[in-house]
Amino acid sequence: MQPHQHTDRYVPADVNQGWGIAGIVILLVVACIVTATVIHKRTYKHPTDVTWEPTPPATAAPVTAAPQAPQP
Repeated sequence: MQPHQHTDRYVPADVNQGWGIAGIVILLVVACIVTATVIHKRTYKHPTDVTWEPTPPATAAPVTAAPQAPQP
C-alpha cells in the first residue's frame, strides 16, 4: 500500500469583479434620495402653515341626509 499523496487544491477567490455593479447601485440610490428630497422640499407644506390652502377633492359629492322610511 502506497502512502497517500497530498495535492494542493486551493483556488484563490477572484472577488474584485462586482465593483462596477456596486457603484451603479450606489449612484442609483443617491439619485433616488436626491429626487425624493427635492420633491419633498418643493411640495410639502406643514398643516399649520398659514399659506397652506386645502383644496376639496374633485370627486366629492354633496352630503345629503339619508332617505326616511315612509310612516304607516
